[in-house]
Formats: sequence, C-alpha cells, structure tokens
Amino acid sequence: MILRAFLRGASFVAAIGLASSAFSSPTGYSVRSDVDRKLYSLDMATGVATELGATGFSKIEGLAINAAGEIYGVNPSTAQLVKCSATTGACVAVGLLTGLPQVQSNAGLAFSSAGVLYLAVNAVIYRVDPATAATVALGNTGPAISGLAGVSPTAACTSGIYGLGGNTDRGKFYCINITNGTATLLGTVGVAPLDSGLDGDLTTGLVWGVSNDDPGQVFAINTTSLAITNINTVTLAGKVIGGFESLAVARTVTAEVPPVTITPAANPLVVPTLAPLWLAALALLLATAAAYVFRARKFAPIRLRK
Repeated sequence: MILRAFLRGASFVAAIGLASSAFSSPTGYSVRSDVDRKLYSLDMATGVATELGATGFSKIEGLAINAAGEIYGVNPSTAQLVKCSATTGACVAVGLLTGLPQVQSNAGLAFSSAGVLYLAVNAVIYRVDPATAATVALGNTGPAISGLAGVSPTAACTSGIYGLGGNTDRGKFYCINITNGTATLLGTVGVAPLDSGLDGDLTTGLVWGVSNDDPGQVFAINTTSLAITNINTVTLAGKVIGGFESLAVARTVTAEVPPVTITPAANPLVVPTLAPLWLAALALLLATAAAYVFRARKFAPIRLRK
C-alpha cells in the first residue's frame, strides 16, 4: 500500500514536470523601432516583454544572434551593421554594409546553423561578414522578405534559411537558396503581418516570429506542416504593446557544439532529477510513508506470549 501511494505521488509529480516543460520556450530580443527604439527581451511562450534599454540608433531592423550570444542588427537609414548588448540594449556600429544602397525597405537578418550571417533587403539576399560588415550579393529573392530565420537544414529546405514575406507577399513562407538567393514558396501560413521579425530555434526546429502590429503578437511556425502555434499578444507590465520589426532568438545548440547523445540501456531505471520540485515531492512522500508506518505500529494489537 505504501508502494502504491509512492507510485501515485511520483506519477503526479512527473505529470507536473512534463506540463511545465511543454510550455518552455526560448528568449527573444526585439527593437520597438516604430515607438521608442529600445531593445526588449521577449518570453516567446507568453509574449511578456522586458525593457533592456535604448539602442542609440534611429531605427533597427532585422536582428540576429550567434552561438556566442552576440546580437547584430541593421540600421536602415545608414545601411550599417550594428552590434547590440543583451544587457543594456545599447548598440554600436560595426561598419557600412558594403555594396548596398541606402536601405529603404524591410530587412531580415539571420545566422544559419553553420554560423553564417545572411541579410535579406530590397528583394536581394546577401552574405555578411559580422566582423567587418562586408557583404556579398547572392541574388534576387523575387518576393519581398520581411524576416529571415535559421534552423537546421531539412530535406524540404536544405539551406535551413527561411523567410516570411512582407508587403504584397505577406503571409507567404519561403525557403531561401543560399547559393543564388532565390526564394522557393513553401506555402501560406496563418499569420500575415505587413512586417515582422523572424528567427529560428535550433533546439526545436521551430521558426519564431513577432508581428509589427499594434498590439504585436509572438508566434511559432512548424516548418514541416506550416502550422502556427503559440500565438500570444506582447505585453509590458500587463499592458499590450506593439511596434516590433525584428527578432533574434537565443540559441542553445550550434552546429559547432552538437548536443551530447546518450544511448539508454535496456529497461533503464528512471530517476527524477533533484530539482526543487522533485525534492519537495520526495520529502512529502517520505513523510507520508513514515507517518503510515508509525500509525500502523501504534495501533497494531499486542500479542502476549503463552
């Protein structure tokens, strides 16, 4: 009976752990370019925003983050590549994006799973050196791309670079060819913002986005089914806000540092990790078991020897 109670309690705690992990998501970074030109962190699971600080630039489009956690962006009015602090929000210029005209349209920026930086602007895809801002034009996309995202390559998109259309191509989802820049239409997704920020999560393979609406919304795109999930309105201190035009999603897995794979033994014994939730549950179950044993002994009949 004690074992049965223990197993029930363990199952309950395991269910709690699984439910909490199901709602886990990465942290995003975005600039409210149309409002206050400040950098914010975004809880992509809930849309809750936290103000980090002023960027120091008049406008920032297309954020991207590398494996080291360094955030890059594009200043459209000067065609500059900038680097931003995830702590203070302050940005500094890296250099001029060589070979580009003054950026007048939406800009998408993303690192591939291999760590290469790509820029989409004026319907052209560029490869960018993040150290110098030097660019190489790869070719025309055709449609207008409002945001770029990088995840691991798949059979359907061997580059792992995806784009979401903007302006007259809003709502269309593309795979970007990183050899010639062409954009192959994969289909239409269930969101269609005029402009958006986009980036990928290498851990899950999801493409995350934030819309430039008022109020803005965060969302996730399944690159296989194109299903939209996790649509949540962006809030700051309980109030809805908007004006976001960029997104960089913090990365936990890179191509250079692959995740460790452990092959489980046959019929393994699963031991819960000693997180605070498990410790509290284990203490409660042990206390319950001890009380049961004590109660059973206290009220057991006393047998007299003959």
